[in-house]
Amino acid sequence: MLELKVPPLLLFNIFAAVILLPAEYPIRLDNEGFLAGSILVAAALTIALLATMTFKRAKTTVNPYSFDNVNTLVTSGVFGYSRNPMYLAMSVALLGIGLIVDSAILAVLVVLGFVSYLTKFQILPEERLLADLFGTEYRQYCQKVRRWI
Repeated sequence: MLELKVPPLLLFNIFAAVILLPAEYPIRLDNEGFLAGSILVAAALTIALLATMTFKRAKTTVNPYSFDNVNTLVTSGVFGYSRNPMYLAMSVALLGIGLIVDSAILAVLVVLGFVSYLTKFQILPEERLLADLFGTEYRQYCQKVRRWI
């Protein structure tokens, strides 16, 4: 069973709030990180969309709590570069948000916390379930593709 009781998207929103709440408003469009942050957020959205489309094409669930509906090990597309592209996208988006609001140091700390927490309570339990479900095929995939990037 998964150990994370908070859905990853809600967890992302909580960590994003940690970055956004202390920010100064209105956000200055001329701050040094605005363009870089916007590019990172756009890249994150693209990665998440590609991952979702790959899951849909494989006719398997994108819901991390619906393991009964997992019927295919997806290894193509963005999953050929990262075993967790959706979580990677969330991490990149958090960093981008931090740059947009000119809080790069806070964003890096938040991303480190997010990645650590998500890895322990979501990703490692998911990996155990996938190893049980797909056996050798999943273990070989893990040897070829990194957990994050």
